[in-house]
Amino acid sequence: MTTDKRYWRRVVWTAAKIIIVAGALFFVGKVLVENWPDVRAGWRAPRPLPALAATAALFASYVALFKISLAVLRRVGYRLGFRAGLRPFFYTLLGRYVPGRFAVILGKVYMYEKRGVPRLSAGLAVAYENIFAAVGGVAIALAASATILSGTFSWGALAPAAGGAVAFAVLIHPKVLRPLLAWAARKTRLGELGPGTLLGRGRSVAFALAYAGYCISLGVFFALFAAAFVSVDLNVALRAGGAYVAAAVLGYVAVFAPSGLGVREGLLVILLQRYMPVGEAAFLAIASRVAAVAAELVLAAIAASAGKDPPAIAARGRSAEAGKF
Repeated sequence: MTTDKRYWRRVVWTAAKIIIVAGALFFVGKVLVENWPDVRAGWRAPRPLPALAATAALFASYVALFKISLAVLRRVGYRLGFRAGLRPFFYTLLGRYVPGRFAVILGKVYMYEKRGVPRLSAGLAVAYENIFAAVGGVAIALAASATILSGTFSWGALAPAAGGAVAFAVLIHPKVLRPLLAWAARKTRLGELGPGTLLGRGRSVAFALAYAGYCISLGVFFALFAAAFVSVDLNVALRAGGAYVAAAVLGYVAVFAPSGLGVREGLLVILLQRYMPVGEAAFLAIASRVAAVAAELVLAAIAASAGKDPPAIAARGRSAEAGKF
C-alpha cells in the first residue's frame, strides 16, 4: 500500500509539473500570437552596437559563472585548470533542460570524479555552487522585484530585499550549513565530512556575492538585448534588466521546470508589460531564451573541442587524501 501511495504521489507531482510548465508556455505563446501584429509593426532589425554588447555580456556572464565554479572546487580542495573544467561545466549546463536539476548535479559530480576529484569533494563543491547561487540570486531578485513593483527606487521598497538577504545570510552561516551538508552527505552515502572541510563564513559570503554579481551581469545582458530590439530609454532598459534577473532567479528556483522554461518567460512578460506593449514583452522573453540556448550550445561545442582533459590536482596546502574524508 505504501509503495502504491508513493507511486501515485510521483505521478501526481509529475503531472502537476507538466501542467504548470505547459500553462506558462501557453500563456506566453497566447500573448505573442494575440499581439503579433503589434510586434511586427514595432519590430525593427536589431541595432548593431547594443546587439554586439548584449552578446558580449551574455558570454561574459557564462565565463564568470564558470570561473566561480572552478573557484568553489578549489576551495574544497581540488584544482582543475581552465581547459579541464570546460566539459564538466558546459556539458552539464545543458542538463538544466532536464526537470529537477538532477542531471546537472549528478553529471557534474560524475565528470569531476573522472578527472580525479573524490566523490565527496565533488558533491560538496556542487552543493555549495547551488546553495550560493540560490542565496546570491534570490537576494538580487528581491531587490530588483521591490524596485520594479514599486515603480521607483526607495529604501522602503528595498526593505523586503534586505530582510531576505539577512535570512539567506543566516542560511549560509557555517553553523547552520555544516549540519545540513553533513546530513545530505550521509543520506546520499557519500561519506562523513571531516574537520576543516567546509568553507568559513567569509568565503561563504564572498561566493554568495559572486553569484549575486553574476545575476547582475544577466540584467546587463537583457537591458542591452531589449535596447537592441525595441525602442526603450535608459530607465526602461534598466528596469527590463531587473525584471529579467527576477524572472531568471524564479525560474532557477522552480526546479520542476527545465531551466525555468515557461516560468521565466511568463513572469518576464508580466513584469515587462508595465513598461512596454505586451507583444514586445513576449517577443523579448522568447528571443532572450533562444539567445541563451544558442550561447550554451556554442560554449558546449567549444568545450568539446578543448582536447584532452588534464586530471585534477590537490589545491595548494591540501593533501590528495584530504578530499576522501
